[in-house]
Order: sequence, then C-alpha cells, then structure tokens
Amino acid sequence: MKRKAGPQDGPQPKNLKMQERNITETFADPTLDVTFKMLFGDDNNKDILISLLNSLLGFVGNDEIIEVDINTNELPISFFSEEKRQSGITSAVDILCTNKGKQKIAIEMQGQKTKYFLAREQEYMAKLIAGQVKEGEGQQYDEKVLKTYIIVIGKANMFLGNTALKDQKLFEVDVQPVVIQTKEVVPGNKMFWKFFELPKFKESENYAHIDKDSSLKEQWLEFLIDCSTKQEKPDRSDIIKKGYEIMEVAKWEPDIKTLYWKQKMNEISLIETQEALKEEEYTRGEMKGKLKGEIKGEISKIKDFFDLEIPREKIIPKLKFLNDDKVKDNIESNLTYIQAHLDDSDSEICNELGLVGSLLSSEYNL
Repeated sequence: MKRKAGPQDGPQPKNLKMQERNITETFADPTLDVTFKMLFGDDNNKDILISLLNSLLGFVGNDEIIEVDINTNELPISFFSEEKRQSGITSAVDILCTNKGKQKIAIEMQGQKTKYFLAREQEYMAKLIAGQVKEGEGQQYDEKVLKTYIIVIGKANMFLGNTALKDQKLFEVDVQPVVIQTKEVVPGNKMFWKFFELPKFKESENYAHIDKDSSLKEQWLEFLIDCSTKQEKPDRSDIIKKGYEIMEVAKWEPDIKTLYWKQKMNEISLIETQEALKEEEYTRGEMKGKLKGEIKGEISKIKDFFDLEIPREKIIPKLKFLNDDKVKDNIESNLTYIQAHLDDSDSEICNELGLVGSLLSSEYNL
C-alpha cells in the first residue's frame, strides 16, 4: 500500500536520506499505526485481515468471516451500515466484518496500555451496539443488534494492578457479561471482548515451540511480536509469509519509511518516558519513606519529652519537622494530639496528622 504523508503526520524531516539510514530492520514492526494499516487496513490485503480475525476469534464453518469493510480512520466518528455508504453504526471503529452469521467485529490495536482501558472498552462497545439500531427500529432490537466483538491486542500487559487477574499467565482473555449467581453467560448476549497480551504470550510454552504447523493464531501472535527482529522470513504458513513480504522495509516508498521511522521513534520516546516516570516514582517513594521514618523518630522523641514532663516551650525549639514553616501554625494542636495519644504508634500519629504530605517539598528533595 502506498500511503502519502499528510498534514496530520506533522512536518517531514529535512534530511530524508539520513532518516532512512536509521532504519536497520529488515522487516518492520507490524504493531505501529502505519504498518498495522498496511497489513490489515488495505483492501488489497483483505485475505491477511480475514486470516487474522478468524484465527484470533476461532471462527470456522458458518462463523467464518467472509467479508471485511475497512475504515482506516484512527478514532474520529465514522458511519457504517449493512450496506456500504449508508448511515448506520456511529462509532469509533477501525473495521467492520461480516461473516455468515452477520456478525460485526470492531478491531482496536493498542500499542501501550491506556489509562482506564477497561472502562474505555465498555464505552466503545456501548456506542457500537447502540448505533446498530436506527430510529424507529426500537421494536426490532433482537434482530438489529448483532453479535459484536472487540479485539484488543496489547504490546504491554493490560491486566495489572487493580485489574490484575488471578492467573497472571493468561495471554488470551475472553470477556462476556455473566450472571453472578449461576456463573452463566447472559442469555442472548451479543457483546464479546477478546484481549491478547503479547508479553505474556512470549513467556508461554506456546510461543517457544511455534513452527509452520502451529495454529494460525499462534503464528500471527508470534509475527506481531517478532517480525522486526527477523533477518529473513521464517518457515511459516503462506499467509504469514505474505505478512513478512509486506513488512519488508526495502520495498517501501521513501515517504512510508519516513513515517514509519517517526512513529518508531515516538514509541521509543514514550517507553523511555514511562520508564523514567517509574524510576522517578520509585525514587520518590523511597524518599517519602525516609522522610516518614525521620518524622516518626521526632514523634517518638516528643513522647519521651512528655513522659519526662518537659514543658512545651522547651520542646518546640528542639523540633525540626513539626517546627517547619509548612506546619508550624499547627504545632500546638499537633503536640496536643501527640500528648493525648501516647499509646498510639508513631506511624499512626504521623498518618493522622498528615505530616508527610504537608512536608513534601523541594526542601526535602521530594
């Protein structure tokens, strides 16, 4: 696919040849926006897209996808329907697919985990489903609302932190509405989410033993992970080999190379920024812990002063943290609280008085 860089791609580098020389890969990374669309967003490569979707969703027989209607817009609202060029589904979809069961499938490729991604995918599904029923068709919901699938392929693991699953080795996650009491999928459900986490797949036994006889699902996931690391096409299924041929950088037009390199550098910069933020947060946490430890030490010393019945006017000049300008106005009330809670732990008192948060500043290198 020949794609000319447009205004939305920003200013082009002045020294194009220098930019091209920076691309040392034989095959490009297929998960970037420009390359993903070359593979799966080009009408000339519908066989590749259909192969990917059928393999990832496990569709065979009557469920097999036979038609794809490609929309290469990124996220702006687009209009689709049962027939082309007619107003129908109003949603941010990249691809509409049709199989023998008239199912529509929305594809979204996420290079990195986005904040609130689960809430976002639920909103995305709601808009896609709602747009299938046109005005005046309210009595035909069961007929008009089609089974709708969203596939999310993550280059970074998505189910982390408060969204972590019990089995952290799962690289393929199916999500459907479930009746809690009976653990059954909601009867008549038409909403399906499919999540693939590429880093977890790479750590699995499946990944370690892939060859041309492996399932197409495994071959496609391996392709998305390893394509840019290969020096020559591996011995895989013919449709996978076609993917490698399209990703062969030497065959590209200069403007495509430039756009690819720009996106590659943007991704590297994003990853470096995220790593720097993690390191900064880790350092901040360490320093915050150190500050809290020092404040607890001062609280312990204050308790000793009260046990010795030393008057406050002699205690205050000996304090560093409670006598800081940021909390100095509260020193009397803070001392009164400590005196009334001598049996509480130093940590409990520190938390109750909110001293760490109040004292966080450049003065303490935080």
